[in-house]
Amino acid sequence: MSEWGVALIAAGSAIVGSAVTGWFTRSAGLRQASAARLAGEEQAAAARHAGERQAEAVLKTVHQTLESQARVQQLGIKRDAYVAFLQAAQALAEDRKRDRGALDEALLAEAQRAYQVLWLEGTDNVTAHAQFLMRAIEDSLTDRSVGADEIDRCLRHYVSVAQHHLQEPWSWMGRSRNSWIAGGVTEPPTAAT
Repeated sequence: MSEWGVALIAAGSAIVGSAVTGWFTRSAGLRQASAARLAGEEQAAAARHAGERQAEAVLKTVHQTLESQARVQQLGIKRDAYVAFLQAAQALAEDRKRDRGALDEALLAEAQRAYQVLWLEGTDNVTAHAQFLMRAIEDSLTDRSVGADEIDRCLRHYVSVAQHHLQEPWSWMGRSRNSWIAGGVTEPPTAAT
């Protein structure tokens, strides 16, 4: 074999070797690129899922905060209505105790206006006790058996019921205070065994 033949075989071998190596390198590169793409997609999906969970948590917190603020505001409105009626009724009761004649029209009008607001904002129990108080004051004009003691008793009952609803509104709603403020799920009271 001549030198040309050996050189030709060596050159052919080098070309075939380069082609085979290139083919394997290309295949390995494609596999690596595919694996990198798949890993990137998985990482992006995980990041998207984590972002969605975080966004849901933020929205839930904002929603709970807004609900809590609304409940506090509603409780404040009730408190204002309860206090306004209490002040008007006390003034009317004091006027009634001082004078056994007719009720002061201005005080009566203020008490009736405050009762109407209370009727709109208050709970049924508080409204009922306010009505009992107003009835006792009005009955004291015509019925001698309804005196200052009966008016004071009705006033104390109204205050007691109003305080109960303002101090522990959560208990009569079947929720703990922390659950109510946090916007938690209502859970039935546990039965003692």
